Amino acid sequence: MSAYLIVNYTVTNPEQYGEYQKGAGPALGIGSNCELLVFDPQSERVEGDSSGQQTVVLKFESKEKAREIYESGAYQAVVGTRLGATTDHFAVLVNGMG
Repeated sequence: MSAYLIVNYTVTNPEQYGEYQKGAGPALGIGSNCELLVFDPQSERVEGDSSGQQTVVLKFESKEKAREIYESGAYQAVVGTRLGATTDHFAVLVNGMG
C-alpha cells in the first residue's frame, strides 16, 4: 500500500534551506524511491492552531520504505539542516487508499 510523507514548515533561513534542498532530493531518491507530489510555499491553514507556510508531499511505495529512506544515513545527514532553517514544522506519515 502506498504511503505519503507530509511535511509542513515555515522557512526562516532561505540560504540554509537551499543547502538542505541540494542534499535532500538525492538522499530521498526523488524520482526513484519516491515521487514529489506537492511543493507549495504558499500553503494556507484552514483548521487547527498552527502550521507553516510550505508543504511538501512525497509518495512512497509503503510506510516501511518511507521510514527506511527517512531514517537512512543519507537523509539523516541533511534533515538537521532543514530543521535549523525552518520553524512551525511537522511531518506525518500516512497510508494511501488501497
